[in-house]
Amino acid sequence: MKKLMLLLSFMAIMMSCEKGAEDMSADADDLPAKANSKDGENPNEPVSSKDPGAVSKPTEYYFAGYQNSKTQGSEKLGMDIAKKAPDNMAYLNISGFSYVNMYGATYTHNEADGTIKSTEVITTEMAGPAEAMKAEDEFYKNLGKATRIVFETNQVKLFIGNPATEVMTFKKR
Repeated sequence: MKKLMLLLSFMAIMMSCEKGAEDMSADADDLPAKANSKDGENPNEPVSSKDPGAVSKPTEYYFAGYQNSKTQGSEKLGMDIAKKAPDNMAYLNISGFSYVNMYGATYTHNEADGTIKSTEVITTEMAGPAEAMKAEDEFYKNLGKATRIVFETNQVKLFIGNPATEVMTFKKR
């Protein structure tokens, strides 16, 4: 219950910071895709070291699928990544929605070699169809076991395990 309240508080704060009051009543499916960066600006680069407490605007992705698992990806599964970069280590704040529930996680990120370490994946705990809950359980377990992240032009890959036994691909919206 404590995790649920923490996640809901986190999501409410993130949503209120990201959207104006006029956007708060809109359904996320009704909103057009927006570019998250200015021309010539890469949203996946770390925030300037001049302000170590600064947080970049999240970049929106959808889950395109696994490399090995037969569980399908879906454009309805989303992930937002925001970087907070103090000194040499960065913290990746990842949040989004999965098959039934919402989730959030913070990873420590070594930008030199792309390794990440999850602090904890937190989720809401709503019930849904058995097939969706099984796919969601796999999704969350893999998020918690991610060991490396690779940012590419229009996608992000999370490598699961060390050595990697699975790859999760998220494509930019």
